[in-house]
Amino acid sequence: MKKIFLDIFREIKKSIGRFISIFAIVAIGVAFFAGIKASAPLMKETADDYFDAHNLQDIQVYSTLGFVEEDIEKFSEIEGVSGIHATHSMDALFMVGNSEYVYK
Repeated sequence: MKKIFLDIFREIKKSIGRFISIFAIVAIGVAFFAGIKASAPLMKETADDYFDAHNLQDIQVYSTLGFVEEDIEKFSEIEGVSGIHATHSMDALFMVGNSEYVYK
């Protein structure tokens, strides 16, 4: 076991520049990964605080077939729901001359 460590240190000593370069690349990668992992929960918490402070929506419910009045009433009966804003929307593609336009 001692021989393996001696061989490792000898190889590092022979090519110290390569070792420092690889070590720096790995350190930068670890720092970048740690920063990304740490920022996601903070971004979610910040968005939640902003939504609460400005009384914005917490969830959106979509349906491909739409909701009937009975569904909307059931949503309003859920504990913690203080308001519902039901809307209808449609995406449409129009041809005007040779141009295509998308409208919502």
